[in-house]
Amino acid sequence: MKAVRYLLLAAAAITLSACTATSESSRQQTLSITARSGVKTLVAKNWHINDDCSQIDYPAMTIAEKPKHGRLEIVHEAVYPKLDGKQSKCATTKVNGVVAYYTPNPGYTGRDRLVIRSPYEDGKIEEGVLSITVVK
Repeated sequence: MKAVRYLLLAAAAITLSACTATSESSRQQTLSITARSGVKTLVAKNWHINDDCSQIDYPAMTIAEKPKHGRLEIVHEAVYPKLDGKQSKCATTKVNGVVAYYTPNPGYTGRDRLVIRSPYEDGKIEEGVLSITVVK
């Protein structure tokens, strides 16, 4: 049975700001998001499921670079996976996953940045670099 492991960087307002860089052992996504000062914002989610949508395990997600003007929290919770191909049937099934939330410091406006790492496939690492614009 083929397993699916996926990292999705997400938020209410995401704009691709740079191409994905890849090497044989890693890939990097650079995204720009907007977050409201003091408000918890979903920035990433990850899951590891079988073709039948059942959970394999909780995938690893680590903080490679903490934000300077806020807090990054990684929690286990149910998510709707976003998949293509034959796994797309799982898009309407909640599965256990790992979710990252960014909360800017109350009253802070301006720029922030964070980096999240997660493994995919055999021994490869995906790095999500988020440039954040914090508004009132």
